[in-house]
Amino acid sequence: MENTQTLKSPLTAVATYLLFKREVILNGWHTRVRQDPTLLTVASLTREEFNDQVPVILDILDKRLRQQPPAIDPIVVAAEHGLHRWHKGYKLTELLQEIAHLHLMLASELETYSAFYTDTELSVLSQAHNQINTLMHEVTRGSAAQYNELQRQDATQRATNLEQALQALSELTRQRGELLRNASHDLRSHFTLLRGAAWLLDQPGTEQEQSQWRDMWQRNLDNAATLLTKLMDLARLEAGQELLQIESFNAGALLRQIAESVQPLSEQRQLSFEWTGPADLPVEGDSVKVQRILQNLLINALNYTKQGWITLSWSQEDNFRWIVSVQDSGPGLPPEIAGQLGQALAPTVDSTAAFPDNNHSVFVPQQVVSAEPVKQKGEGIGLLIVKRLCELLRANLDVETRPEAGTLFRVRFPMQYAKSE
Repeated sequence: MENTQTLKSPLTAVATYLLFKREVILNGWHTRVRQDPTLLTVASLTREEFNDQVPVILDILDKRLRQQPPAIDPIVVAAEHGLHRWHKGYKLTELLQEIAHLHLMLASELETYSAFYTDTELSVLSQAHNQINTLMHEVTRGSAAQYNELQRQDATQRATNLEQALQALSELTRQRGELLRNASHDLRSHFTLLRGAAWLLDQPGTEQEQSQWRDMWQRNLDNAATLLTKLMDLARLEAGQELLQIESFNAGALLRQIAESVQPLSEQRQLSFEWTGPADLPVEGDSVKVQRILQNLLINALNYTKQGWITLSWSQEDNFRWIVSVQDSGPGLPPEIAGQLGQALAPTVDSTAAFPDNNHSVFVPQQVVSAEPVKQKGEGIGLLIVKRLCELLRANLDVETRPEAGTLFRVRFPMQYAKSE
């Protein structure tokens, strides 16, 4: 009985015709959009992606023309369509223009229908036009509303991200100021001791006392010179004055040379120093900057590790990266130095943890604590230099640290660089 009533609907014939012409409508709509010079994003879509929810919208039109309730709200379907177009990179004007082309395509087919079926009453054609106009209005409203909501959410997220970035910049500025204050304090201390040692050298004393004063003078002079060199290196890096000198070199041979140069210092401090890696590891890169990175990391480990061991290891990770690691059994990074480095040194997701138990502290500045204060000796500057050099070399730098268990630095370098670099 219900089917008989449906067949008697004055718009059923129109619905049947539009259903028969469904593929023609979709193809014609696609052609119109592709030919519109203002719609550029459509070129990146497959046919299925382009159609998206439109067949469902045409089903809703079919139901309404047959005076049957649709199974789904067209505004909900349109919102899904707007979400899809948002994800595909559409602008709001592109979305609305596409819907306008679909509207025009349906109106064109209705004109074709009226020209073919000349005995169709004008009231029927008018009702069909009204159904199409109403549905297209709902589709436009639903799609645009969803798109506007996504834009609002995106703007809110951008504002939040900007606020977080400003807070991070403010914190970085504060930490940088603290670093420079510490460095200035260290320099003043060194020069105060230098003046004291120079005065003592002019005073009468035994040969042993004179030797101790000379050692004091030389030691503080060396420390002051090292700190000044680090500050100048950091200034050049942050001013963008360091340039890459890309060449082929044997990373295995270079790292062995670095290890051998550090060995006497580790023996002097009664630390166990081991290194391992392939003797031949041909790579591309800036060997001088790689050497500076490893020397800073090893000297940092030697300065902090009072007893125990230090290891240096390297290998080829895959066809695109080679990896080098420096690990020590020291007290872990002090909070003031950890804070200066920032979240950029957080371990990558796929990195293997050095401290795999549940109590280990992967590097997060506010979580890194030391059992007892460790006097800063310029290592914070050295690690900032390492960070800047890694950025320049497009190397990934990971850090894991735990109080009284030690610290692991892991650096992944590219095997090759683009010719323009």
